[in-house]
Amino acid sequence: MMGDNPYKQLHELLAAKPVPKVDVKQKVMAAIAAKKIEEDKKVKKKIGVLLTIGLLAGASSVWAGMEVIQLKNEKGEVVMEMDTGKGTEITSKTEGLPVEMQNELAQAEADAERRSNIINEILDQLKPGTSAAIYWLPKQEKKDKSVEEISLRDPNVDVFYKAITYTSLAELEQKLADKRFALPTELNGAFRFESGEIEYKPSDKYDVAAMKAEAIKNKKEYVVKEIPTSDKFDYVHVAYRGAKGGITVEVRQAELGAKTGSNATGVEKVMLGKNEAALMTYKEDNQPDFHWIVWIKNGSDLEYSVRAKATTVSKEELIKLAKQLNEHK
Repeated sequence: MMGDNPYKQLHELLAAKPVPKVDVKQKVMAAIAAKKIEEDKKVKKKIGVLLTIGLLAGASSVWAGMEVIQLKNEKGEVVMEMDTGKGTEITSKTEGLPVEMQNELAQAEADAERRSNIINEILDQLKPGTSAAIYWLPKQEKKDKSVEEISLRDPNVDVFYKAITYTSLAELEQKLADKRFALPTELNGAFRFESGEIEYKPSDKYDVAAMKAEAIKNKKEYVVKEIPTSDKFDYVHVAYRGAKGGITVEVRQAELGAKTGSNATGVEKVMLGKNEAALMTYKEDNQPDFHWIVWIKNGSDLEYSVRAKATTVSKEELIKLAKQLNEHK
């Protein structure tokens, strides 16, 4: 039994954080092995494949409860809840689904992959610092609005921003409007700032009706329009480089009290001084472990995260780096 709402897991997947920033061709793997993102550089995004993963997960898996851990601030208030990945998966096969549904899922995955390639091409043509809205003409108007109801914007529109990459921390901080936090030039004396990007929340300055009319009139599968970039800060993404590899740091506006999904092999609570944090470990055959720490800084509404391969730093070393980052002012 999947429950009364077949889109519940899809909604949870789309709402879940942390969400890695990865190359579009790796996005589909983000729900399987987050450790593949440590060396990521590009801004490319892929909404369609995440949607497909959500549909596959919702349609083919049944979970018997999930253990969660709570992160609390210095006042004892719950600021984040995260599943530990210790739920019992009873089934995870599409073979048990009706043939018609299997075919629909396979077609949805193929369509999503094709769409991601188109998005890649569009992003390649965008200048850094610009945004675009892409309207996809639906093959047919859906009578079932269940999926649309969980979307925060028109389900046929994807909005993308191509970030500017800064190789100077001083220049990055000068452009960063949010002055509530600062980033160190180096971590533990071994990892120095390499590059950074500022991401903004998707702009809503687009005309859906006009793009739809153009697509219908010209019989186009999609219509692309360059649009004004939002000035609302989303997160800052920073890469640090050391002799053994790279470390990725992100700082974003937190959603205090949010329930967060995780596809990690395991999740445990760790302490960064007096600050509670969640440490996720990802394991895969013939690959080094990947560690990812996320926390809400005490006395703030900022969410921090730091991640790296175990071959770059050990779990204990990453905790020390996170503690240094948390204490930096």
